[in-house]
Amino acid sequence: MNTVVTGANNCLGHHLLNLLPHDQGEIISLSSSLPPESLRLSHVRYAVVDFSDYKQMLALLSEWKPAEVYHLLSQEFSLGMTGMKPAAQLQFFPGCAHNLFEALRHAAPNARVLLVSSSEIYGGGRGITDIVHRESDPALPLTHYATAMASCELLARQFMFAHDLDIVIARPFGVTGPYQDRKFVLPSAASQIASVELLEGETVIYTGNLDVSRDYLDARDQARAMALLIKRGHAGEIYNVCSGKARTLRDLVQFLIGLSRCPIEIRVDPALERPLDIPLLVGSPEKLMALTGWKPLISLEDSLRDLYSEVKLRVMSEHQETSGTR
Repeated sequence: MNTVVTGANNCLGHHLLNLLPHDQGEIISLSSSLPPESLRLSHVRYAVVDFSDYKQMLALLSEWKPAEVYHLLSQEFSLGMTGMKPAAQLQFFPGCAHNLFEALRHAAPNARVLLVSSSEIYGGGRGITDIVHRESDPALPLTHYATAMASCELLARQFMFAHDLDIVIARPFGVTGPYQDRKFVLPSAASQIASVELLEGETVIYTGNLDVSRDYLDARDQARAMALLIKRGHAGEIYNVCSGKARTLRDLVQFLIGLSRCPIEIRVDPALERPLDIPLLVGSPEKLMALTGWKPLISLEDSLRDLYSEVKLRVMSEHQETSGTR
């Protein structure tokens, strides 16, 4: 039973690949580039693919004929990605989802598919009484990325109804934990804080707007939820993957600063602020919990501790490499 994971060059993807069984068939990670050598897992086969090339997708899936497919492209190319204009996102994400579904229709029509979407499609909500989002809430996207994710979900339904593909939809909320890319706010802050602690740099860190509240999970808890959903999720159903609790980014960054025990000032850099930022984004995990019995096992504080420990190793390693080249 082969398993394909697309877009796995990210925090969630790494932990999901590490979680998948090693002895039930080949595990193939399809991404736009290879992960760093240090993050490659010995039981995973890594391949580079152009997700916008349908013929390439069809050839690869025809060769491997996966029984399960995790489509994590929204996580590899997400809000933190650079170099993609908003209008291009509307073509890229739905186009890649279409290529995957169409290739599966011909190469592996019986595969179980988990489409990993985004909580961003909920948008800003409709008021203070409607802040805990449930799967039945309408999509009210505020960004091109969120609209692209909603389009991917519509495509999934099209292929389910028209071609009988077996697709489950996950909507993850915030994620963090070790190995998260520094283009995201928490590992970015952790990296700057670690530089102050380890390298005695300027005792200031720069962030975007921290006065927003988010529903965060550790990536390892999210990965467990994804693995359960591909086994137990009902085709055509949507499941929030979240904690049901909101924390302000400012509180989380202050917690990271506390781990360093250094007096560090936070300064807002307008260049890091998003033009449209949802003040509060929190979801209900009740549907996921009722179906699978899943619940978070790693506290957010422990997740941040693990993130900071791992980031410190990254910062020190990079410093030693730089120093060695001088």
